[in-house]
Amino acid sequence: MRRVLVTRAREDAERTAEELRRRGFAPLIAPVLEIAATGAPVPAGFDAVLATSARAVQFAEGLAALRAPFFVVGAKTAAALSAHGAMVEASAPDVAALTRLLGARFSAPARFLYLAGHDRKDDLESFLRARGHAATVVETYEARAVAALAQDACAALAAGELEAALHYSARSASILLALAEAAGVSAALRARVTHFALSEDVARVLRAAGCANVRVAATPDQASLLVALEAQ
Repeated sequence: MRRVLVTRAREDAERTAEELRRRGFAPLIAPVLEIAATGAPVPAGFDAVLATSARAVQFAEGLAALRAPFFVVGAKTAAALSAHGAMVEASAPDVAALTRLLGARFSAPARFLYLAGHDRKDDLESFLRARGHAATVVETYEARAVAALAQDACAALAAGELEAALHYSARSASILLALAEAAGVSAALRARVTHFALSEDVARVLRAAGCANVRVAATPDQASLLVALEAQ
């Protein structure tokens, strides 16, 4: 059975591991990130509230008390809001679709509250600034790098037992490479493992580090990533 390294944060990694087992792989979970709430207060007094991830909602407090419509990305984010007792005005499949929706709904400058993580892309905030909107960003959680790569992952790399690794972000790929270097197993990670990247941005980090075999998912989602893995 092919062993696959999964370095996502623990909760996400467990879901991915379950899917890998269903497909006949043997996952090895070794998170390189730990998710922690920031405890940042969530203010009121906005025309609308935005969220692009369920995690940003899960770590926020007092959302049901906000008297503003919620515009979000993804069904998971909408479900997380419902669990908080908040109502979603509209949900979009991705950030690009959300910006189109906001552009149609808010022709005049408006005040937005954006619930987000510490590490994020600037696409939504850039859109809001370009349209003259006022955006207050509250970082409800952060992903912190772990201190060391898990011992079982180090042992599997050293023994040549890992055939593949899944990579979901450029940052987590960079952290894994640094942790492997510190543990003395970076050569094995670069040469012996086939790396499956969610996007070209992620793949670029792996190639720059000298990883010999890097594959990129056809589209930036887990389903495509696993299709690429199965096709190896």
